Amino acid sequence: MSFPYHDRNWVEVADYLEPLLQREARVLAPDRFWWRLQSPVQRWVTDNLRPGQSYDWVIVHKGEVGQFSRDFLEGVVKSMVPVFANDVFVVWTRTSRASAVLDAGDPHVKSLLAAVAQLPPEPVEPNLYEQDRVFGRQPQLRRFADMSDKELRDAENEFFRSGGYEYPTLRDRGYYEDIHRHVRGAMERGGGRRVLDVGSGDLRCVDVQPGTSVVRIDFAEEAVRMAVEADASRLECTHATMDAHQLGFPDASFDVVVFVDAIEHVRHADRVIGEVARVLRGAGELLVTYANRNSVNQVITRKLGYPDFVTNHHHFREFTPAELEGLLRAAGLEPVESAGVSFFPYWGIPGIDEVVRELTDDDPEVVDMMRAIGARVGSEFAYTGVVVARKR
Repeated sequence: MSFPYHDRNWVEVADYLEPLLQREARVLAPDRFWWRLQSPVQRWVTDNLRPGQSYDWVIVHKGEVGQFSRDFLEGVVKSMVPVFANDVFVVWTRTSRASAVLDAGDPHVKSLLAAVAQLPPEPVEPNLYEQDRVFGRQPQLRRFADMSDKELRDAENEFFRSGGYEYPTLRDRGYYEDIHRHVRGAMERGGGRRVLDVGSGDLRCVDVQPGTSVVRIDFAEEAVRMAVEADASRLECTHATMDAHQLGFPDASFDVVVFVDAIEHVRHADRVIGEVARVLRGAGELLVTYANRNSVNQVITRKLGYPDFVTNHHHFREFTPAELEGLLRAAGLEPVESAGVSFFPYWGIPGIDEVVRELTDDDPEVVDMMRAIGARVGSEFAYTGVVVARKR
């Protein structure tokens, strides 16, 4: 879910903190603050709430204190000072960057202190952050676009070491069925030839025709290790750790390149597309998917007056259909076919997404409808665009 721009209490806290935070600050905060804060957001999960954990800033949601141990919350109160509060949050810090300190008589601080004092030693409510089906117990959310290359590699490796991407919802599974159908089509057109899978992550190599060889590469060593294990029985798949900005293959090495759910994850998409074009043989094909920055949910969000957003904290950038086609043509690749995958009209729209997400994620009828509509409206309006481009 995106940042709740429609909620004054969330916006006030983000507006207060943005000019105060240094990039290296340790901030313990509810998950959705990652959309607004450049510092990494440490999540309210058990591994981050152990004795001895130290933070520069702690954002306490007053309605959630029952999910956490009294000892940890009392430690925050004793070792830090409150500097901002509203109906929902109290912000605590141990730094000198805050302009003012609130006293215990502030009604918002007072209500939080009273709630903490009444807590039993152990949490009385389940930790909803740890039950999140996407993030689980992942300790930190950090925007990958803010990292150096070394930090990015380390973060990617840690992410895959902790399990990598999970696809827990019915919508996820339907999405990847549709994506894999397009990948199989590309590989069938390249039957008996060489295929390069760029930014393959840990997804399993899809079935290929006899005689086709597939080379799968990823930036993160841990992703490659997981892919090797997943593909252990597939002799047609080989793997390598490699930066897609500088592919270690000769010119005209492959007949087909597959670039799925990955263009958003590279720092310089134009350079990667240029490298893809270089290693493709004449008339070779690229299959690329992209998160559509002009999908219906994004257009609605902008028309409501909310800022653009990327749909995943791992994404550097997302693309409109015209932007993607421009990148392809600039590299000597001509789009010859396009399709849409998934229609997700309310994703990330503040105040709406959280109301309908259960239906769009897991109601079989709604999920099937969204898949069918996505295929019908095509790449112009669908949540994800698919483009086949041929080397000129």
